[in-house]
Amino acid sequence: MVFYKIMRKTIILFLLLAVTDLLSSGQKSSLIVLGDLHYDNIGLHDMNWLMDKPDDLRQVKEYTEITENNWDDFMSILRNKVLNVRPQVKALIQLGDLSEGLAGTEEKADQMAREIVRAVETAETGVPWIITKGNHDITGPGAVDAFLSHYTPMLRKQTGNSGIMNASYTYRHGNIQITCIDPWDKSTDMVKFLDEELSSSDAVVKFVAIHEPVIPVTERCWHTLRRDPVRREKLLEVIARNKAIVLCAHLHRYSVVRRNTDYGPVVQVMAISVVSDRDYFKPDKLITEYGPSLAENVPDWEPSTIESRKAILAEEAEFVTFYKQTDLPGYALIKIDEKKGTVKLEYYAAFSKKAYDKVNLSGLLRK
Repeated sequence: MVFYKIMRKTIILFLLLAVTDLLSSGQKSSLIVLGDLHYDNIGLHDMNWLMDKPDDLRQVKEYTEITENNWDDFMSILRNKVLNVRPQVKALIQLGDLSEGLAGTEEKADQMAREIVRAVETAETGVPWIITKGNHDITGPGAVDAFLSHYTPMLRKQTGNSGIMNASYTYRHGNIQITCIDPWDKSTDMVKFLDEELSSSDAVVKFVAIHEPVIPVTERCWHTLRRDPVRREKLLEVIARNKAIVLCAHLHRYSVVRRNTDYGPVVQVMAISVVSDRDYFKPDKLITEYGPSLAENVPDWEPSTIESRKAILAEEAEFVTFYKQTDLPGYALIKIDEKKGTVKLEYYAAFSKKAYDKVNLSGLLRK
């Protein structure tokens, strides 16, 4: 009799623990975040078209070599993360320039887009890819049509949303929302779209996924709507009001920045995932000072515009209260605890198994 009582208590305790774990697992989750990947293959290009574009030709050769040497092993690292990390990974966010583009002809562009779909599917990461459009994905003859023909169906399949018509869309898993916006699609007012998607949502944690940053974080000062300051202010307002975290890429840097607005702070994370050196675990330089001095970090880049870029950075510096930037490639792991209201970032450099950096993103949002 004593044995059966002990067994009954043990079973009840096991069931309680199982239920508790099930409930808590619904409140905790992870996301993998990838920046530019520039998947490429030399056979996907019309080389005659590239011959009078020496810088593009250099990039194509470089990215082809990186893809050949590191793509499969990098995908293996991501698969292992999905299998082993806790809390469980729910999705992989890829922030544009998935492909190198620059195919050169309509036929090659179609071939390249089909190859990209194959590469994503054969990666078999076990979670959906939430993909934003990058400028390289639609660069070159036929690239825009190829994106519509092949990327858009891939987005529908990956997200399970048959209603996706373009690269501006929302993916939701439980209380986590990821809204992707496409600055190049002029048929959609991206600020209005984002406002509607975020304001109507009751998601606990919201992300905005966009290829180009909304806050300038490098010497180039490239950021969304930089030539339309009124709409940019509205964009920042929408993001801040909804306490959304911005995920971006484009400039091949790892960066975290916090910028104040009248409606609250905007927190932006930039990632780069073109890994040429598997063992590049620590950056040659870490920049933490935000301001005009950023424009001087690469003095050979467009020296004729340096004063105007310094002016942009000086103006932004009045609102920036947290900043870091390096050229370290890799990927980000974002861990979310809905019950505690925490969103924490871990950044892994190259093929490292140990996080290079950790940032409490929800803490930055609350400051």
